[in-house]
Amino acid sequence: MAAPGSTLCGHGWVVRRPPRARCATPNRVRQEVSPLPTPLRVGFIGTGGIAQRHLKSLRQLGPERARPVAFCDIDEARAAQAAAGYGGTVYTDSKRMVDAEDGLDAVFVCTPPFARAEPIEAAAARGLAIFCEKPPAFDAEQGRRALAAIRRAGVITNVGFMYRWLRAVDRARDLLEGRTIAAVRSAFLCGPAVERNLPAWFYLQDRSGGPLMDQAIHVLDLHRYFAGEVASVHALAHTTFREHTADFTIQEAYSLNLAYASGAIASHLHSWACTAAMGQVEWISDRARLAVDLFANRLIGTVDGTPVDETFTDDPYLREVDQFLRAVADGDGMRMRSPYADGLHTCAVAWAGLRSAATGRVETPERFTQ
Repeated sequence: MAAPGSTLCGHGWVVRRPPRARCATPNRVRQEVSPLPTPLRVGFIGTGGIAQRHLKSLRQLGPERARPVAFCDIDEARAAQAAAGYGGTVYTDSKRMVDAEDGLDAVFVCTPPFARAEPIEAAAARGLAIFCEKPPAFDAEQGRRALAAIRRAGVITNVGFMYRWLRAVDRARDLLEGRTIAAVRSAFLCGPAVERNLPAWFYLQDRSGGPLMDQAIHVLDLHRYFAGEVASVHALAHTTFREHTADFTIQEAYSLNLAYASGAIASHLHSWACTAAMGQVEWISDRARLAVDLFANRLIGTVDGTPVDETFTDDPYLREVDQFLRAVADGDGMRMRSPYADGLHTCAVAWAGLRSAATGRVETPERFTQ
């Protein structure tokens, strides 16, 4: 399966412009978005931090677009707190929620990654559109289960790889259109392993997958979005500043080398042990080099000898939710830049990295056939 919007040619991966959905700019979204005849009714499965981010987007888009009416969390008090501002119904069981809420149009699956397969299966069985946070599955078996349920139901899906919706990324694709990507390099540094500022389960390898599954997966997704499918992965991992204990089983840092089906090569460095934060992805062609600063929403580089330095102010979370609601209202899943099956192929790159770091071998990402 090819990453949407690119084409494999004889000697490399050529960037093609994806079908461009009409997205409202963040500061004018109410003026530029036509209200739906009937607001969509949406439910939330998992009401923690990322659910709050999507609820913020729904508030910005307005009640004429969608109304959150059901909230499910294993922590009933947290679900009740999320529901308080909307008058929605509170649940602690996701299957019970989707079975009881006859009028639902879509669900946002915002559970921790180890608890995603069952809610997706339940929502798909009810014919609901699904916005799934990343990673879309914690392992290949869960991914295949969820994907089979989605295909049986034929529902619209999206995985929350929000960086695909940055306008800096749109601009990079425009400037690189028709060019062959020869190499990609990226790095992402931040300090959760030093500051211990995340919920406890993030530091457990068998719950979060660590930096590679929780965060590096976003960057690897941008690799695929421009450079196509990954053929092999070699990874190293290490913990420098903290010893492994019962409540800290992740690795602090990963270094990945990637080889693409096109022949392109890439590297990614990811650390949770550096508070001097940065995040950048750079794509390299013969006469072009462009890098997106993910924190500054800035595009820098050179194309055909001309310097590029552009800064953007958009909100990719808002753009992504906006287009998901439009896709559901129109019945047009082609609006989405990361449907579930495509998101699984990004997962497969991260899983291959985890295996390689454990075995020392070069690993091949799984494929999920159509």
